[in-house]
Amino acid sequence: GLYSEEYLYGEGRKVIDQYATSTICMFKITNLEEINHKCSRELGNEVIIQISEYIKENISEQYVFVRYMGPKFVIAFSGVEINGVAEFVNDLKDKVENTEIICKEDEKIKAYPRLNFAISTYYKGTGLEEVLKKQEEYLDNADVEESDITNI
Repeated sequence: GLYSEEYLYGEGRKVIDQYATSTICMFKITNLEEINHKCSRELGNEVIIQISEYIKENISEQYVFVRYMGPKFVIAFSGVEINGVAEFVNDLKDKVENTEIICKEDEKIKAYPRLNFAISTYYKGTGLEEVLKKQEEYLDNADVEESDITNI
């Protein structure tokens, strides 16, 4: 039930561009591949579902939330400065990483997701694609064990 990258560049941009500045937050579930491999793909899917539901329930409707690609997601905090997002992202990270996610098919199988965040300011009329590309490059090249919130 998540919007995709295409939505972000189309309808999502229309929402974001109603404001002069916004904060773009990309995060990656750094251990999703490990969860899929060591546990099961079903548990990996459950991790994505639970994280997505938690975020959708806890963000304003004016914000755009999409599954960007694979284990990467984007939250566009429309009209919000970076310092207004930092506390929310810290809380989100703590809550998600301390959530035990149990496989529905086999309740003995459990996982704790790890998240790595990149946050940037987006200015209306500039290249959203460039902001996201820099964030994606950062997250793709970061150490798998890294689990931080980085301002780019």
